[in-house]
Amino acid sequence: MDLSDDAIGYLLSRAYFLHKKKATHLLEGFGITPEQYGILHQLNKQEGITQKALAELHGKDQTSIGKTLERLENKKLVIRKTDQVDRRAILLYLSSEGKALYGKTLPVMQGLNGDLVNLITPEGNDQLTALLRKLNQALNS
Repeated sequence: MDLSDDAIGYLLSRAYFLHKKKATHLLEGFGITPEQYGILHQLNKQEGITQKALAELHGKDQTSIGKTLERLENKKLVIRKTDQVDRRAILLYLSSEGKALYGKTLPVMQGLNGDLVNLITPEGNDQLTALLRKLNQALNS
């Protein structure tokens, strides 16, 4: 296994670490973490998603997601409701405060993403996205 500074795993890990550090700094003033933003983002896209499905989307176990959801619920950003069809399932929704905060943080995170995308050509961005999806798919199987 190549552990040099050019190893794919090292480069991916370093890029993730630096991206998370930058996102943490940008979201600090809003009182949320990048992980919490990711959950707000998913709930904005898929209100009424189950905690189990959210955990799968984030590649986390339900306990970890549950703890993050608890923090968001304590901040009054997320609402958990029991599914009327399957009483064992918990459905997740953004509260009005959660929607408002998401609306404020979205441009900040889009700016970070735009800054990164602007570093490479549109073709390079398409290639990078395709390669990362391919790596994620291969590592997930």
